[in-house]
Amino acid sequence: MFRRSPIVHLSLITAVAVVGFFFTSCGGKKEGGGEAKDFEETKDTIKSEVREDFDQLRVNIPSPGESLKKLSAAKITYNKGFLNSPSKAGSFSSNYQKGIGLGAFGSDLSNAAAYNQPGDAIEYLSQMGKLAGDLGIGAAFDPEVSKKLVQNVAKPDSFQIMLDKVFEKAEKNLRSNQRVAIATLMVAGGWIESLYISVEGLNTNPNGPNTAGIYMDIGAHCQAFDYVFQLLESYKTNADCGKLLQEMTPFKVALHEIGRNAHIGVNDLPKIRETATALRNKIIG
Repeated sequence: MFRRSPIVHLSLITAVAVVGFFFTSCGGKKEGGGEAKDFEETKDTIKSEVREDFDQLRVNIPSPGESLKKLSAAKITYNKGFLNSPSKAGSFSSNYQKGIGLGAFGSDLSNAAAYNQPGDAIEYLSQMGKLAGDLGIGAAFDPEVSKKLVQNVAKPDSFQIMLDKVFEKAEKNLRSNQRVAIATLMVAGGWIESLYISVEGLNTNPNGPNTAGIYMDIGAHCQAFDYVFQLLESYKTNADCGKLLQEMTPFKVALHEIGRNAHIGVNDLPKIRETATALRNKIIG
């Protein structure tokens, strides 16, 4: 049974929210001269079980405020070295790499914004815009919305509120099978990157005060692998989703062991780091 404790760090919510951000402006239609709808109508609807997996991911995402309180209480500081370099975007040659990379950058962006690092956050926003354009979803970067995000990047609370609103709209837009395959790659990339960042951050102060909650969150994050895996299973006939499913399968046992550990703690951290690092190196590079 999936444990309903929060998944570690607010970076996953940004990764999922970014998925929605890319879709909210792609084709909203006006009726009778009125305002544009905040969703795109499509005949190609996603399966109900896929919708449920996305919903379960959302339910188990922590509130940004709670995550930040835990990180602050554990004396975990910002370290850009744990993030992907924004310049890495130039090395992504396939849609597979770009979709996963876009999700990973969403986690990196969230981490930078959460720690009030506007310069780094803006770098990630810029590269994400380019990747979105390459994937054919650049129209979602509405100039006004992007401008407001940049203006609020040094205000974590305001920044996250904006992304939360984008996420709400995203639920009305993840209806196309073609889109949701790309979205699934992005969610997986964000999930992997956020796990890696969180584990590396915890490793800087594994015995620090108030770390017990973070260890529990990492366990819940690993249990959430089931939903990511199910999303990939639903679209395994898509070449990219099938490839990612194959590459993530060898990590399934280790992630389940971490997720099912009810007493996860500092003694488990070396094995967790080994798994998170190997997974990130394999999928994201």
